[in-house]
Amino acid sequence: MGCLSALARPLGRAALVLCCLLPAPLRAAEDFAFLPAVTFTEPASMQLLDITRAGDRLVAVGERGVIIVSDDHGASWRQVPVPVSVTLTALHFPQPELGWAVGHAGTILHSNDGGESWSLQFDGNDANQQYLAWAQTRVRQLEDTLAAAEAEGVEEADLEELQFALEDASFAVEDATDAIDVGPADPFLDVLFLDANNGFAVGAYGMLYRTDNGGSDWNIAIAGIDNAYRYHYYAMAAGADGRLYLSGEAGLLYYSSDTGGSWERVDDLYDGSLFGIAAHAGELYTYGLRGHVFRSVDGGVSWEEVGNAERYSLYGGTRLADGHVLMVGSGGLVLASTDGGGLRGWRHPSRSSLSSAVETASGDILLVGMAGLLPLSEADPL
Repeated sequence: MGCLSALARPLGRAALVLCCLLPAPLRAAEDFAFLPAVTFTEPASMQLLDITRAGDRLVAVGERGVIIVSDDHGASWRQVPVPVSVTLTALHFPQPELGWAVGHAGTILHSNDGGESWSLQFDGNDANQQYLAWAQTRVRQLEDTLAAAEAEGVEEADLEELQFALEDASFAVEDATDAIDVGPADPFLDVLFLDANNGFAVGAYGMLYRTDNGGSDWNIAIAGIDNAYRYHYYAMAAGADGRLYLSGEAGLLYYSSDTGGSWERVDDLYDGSLFGIAAHAGELYTYGLRGHVFRSVDGGVSWEEVGNAERYSLYGGTRLADGHVLMVGSGGLVLASTDGGGLRGWRHPSRSSLSSAVETASGDILLVGMAGLLPLSEADPL
């Protein structure tokens, strides 16, 4: 999982609104985004952002709507038809036949044949409309609460807090209205399904959507999480204990014990972005900016930093069959957890930024990133 093209915080919404002075180019860009992906001669050499397994098949996604598959453990690849041309950032197959991919412009794609074909389930137009409706409802709720508080004669400090909250909610309505005028712009950055029906898609500006019917309906799900500044969410993971984990910008880190109904925030861990999170058995790892890696053995309640002299940012990773977690990042850096919470590493000679990895059914490890597909076997141990 991971998205190198969307790791840096994008320009603010105000800057996007200024672009509305040129509506024709914007509309043309939106129309292009929802045209089928072009067929490329060497898609495995293009920028790829995520790779995973659908049974024994390998599936990878990347720029310009590219999705490629391999049925021989990565020896050969072919591009499959995709109905959009936006950059695709992440994918997940909870079952070999059922998969979802997400990307820019609020795109959510679905496959029911192991990644051979894809259909569009959701896009940023739907997301913008849902966020506007949520923001408008929030304003009405706060207006009612403030009126009741004033009638009851509550303390001035409490009234001021409600007034500030109402002001923020009103700004959110303006922001949502502007987003509809601009069109779908914000990317989803990760997708996670717990089974064939229940899934989540998360991304820029605090986007958090969920489905309980295999994606036939996607619904905004931000009411149970504290993210007032709408920082980006980068990654989700599910633990063996049933808990869900979510990491993001500005040190955001949460866990949920009720399948995403509510989220507990882990405070004061790290101020930098946490681009990835992985769970295996009783261990959790989260990692991100400047090579910071943190480990938890109590379900994400408490964390300790893992020593890492390599200060290259880590963008994505995978769980290995042996129980360890593999992390990849800039400068061709690859790290793997060891027994006892240590790290061992490699550096790929390309020094290319890496965004994800997968262990094939044959036991090899493939890396993806700015230079496309790369085998870990080419990397040098640190």
